[in-house]
Amino acid sequence: MTSNASGPAARWQPLVSAYLKACELGSRLTEEASSAAGSALPALLPPLPAGAPVAVLCSPHPDDEMLTGALALRLRKQGAARVVDLALTLGSALERQGERWRELKAACVVAGFECRRLEVPPGFRLKDGPEGAGWEEAVEGLVAVFAALDPRLVFFPHREDRHPAHVAAHRLAAAALTRLTGDGQRTVLSVETEYWRQMSAPNLLVGLTPEDLAWLLAALTCHRGEIARNPYHLTLPARMLDNVRRGAELTGQAAAGRPDFLFGELYRLSVWRGGDCQPPVIESGWLTPDQDASWLSRAVTV
Repeated sequence: MTSNASGPAARWQPLVSAYLKACELGSRLTEEASSAAGSALPALLPPLPAGAPVAVLCSPHPDDEMLTGALALRLRKQGAARVVDLALTLGSALERQGERWRELKAACVVAGFECRRLEVPPGFRLKDGPEGAGWEEAVEGLVAVFAALDPRLVFFPHREDRHPAHVAAHRLAAAALTRLTGDGQRTVLSVETEYWRQMSAPNLLVGLTPEDLAWLLAALTCHRGEIARNPYHLTLPARMLDNVRRGAELTGQAAAGRPDFLFGELYRLSVWRGGDCQPPVIESGWLTPDQDASWLSRAVTV
């Protein structure tokens, strides 16, 4: 591409061009990749100790587990949690659901996650929310999954994540956690995620190494049908860059300046006890790429 930039703009044209070239490289890598891409990565994961804490990802769609899965991947890479992705839907296109399930299973193999589907009644559509058919049965089904897995952490979208299925996923998970913890016998750390709309009050910035981000991309690109429709994986590094900009200011550590890592994901942690969502276990903070993330799987018990 020929540049017409001149004067002050010419100084910055190489930086903009480098971003363009990175996207072009990503497109070529996508075309060269096969469904087996990244299949050797699980061998690099440590074995899980007996009785490892469980983290459940309540994913509105197949691919959300990787788009917001930075913390889950770090926990699994450190052997700090058994990560179970729970697909709340397989998307709205009936003709694609079988393929999306196969893509999801392939992605979870790369990330070292277990993979399950939420059993829902006929006619249930997540995006219809509590007013839709089968909502009560879906809530009870999710409570049953939580009770069986006894998770220490549960990931789900924040309440204003814009997409109807993401907003409904928040309401579904919150309703299930209310019932699960209502008897006072369980305490669960909730980890709210963002994708379609940014959170107003995140309290944790999780840093990623370039290798972590590449691992996420290797898993994400198993969702071949979705990235063929919209190559959103090419902008994931840019979103992670911008998360660090926002997180440096929004997680209460603005005086510390910019973190010394480039890529990150933002979350909001809270604790569910006695059927209520209670104040977060931390006021705010950063988890740098070289810090041990395993304390999160123990946070609700300390």
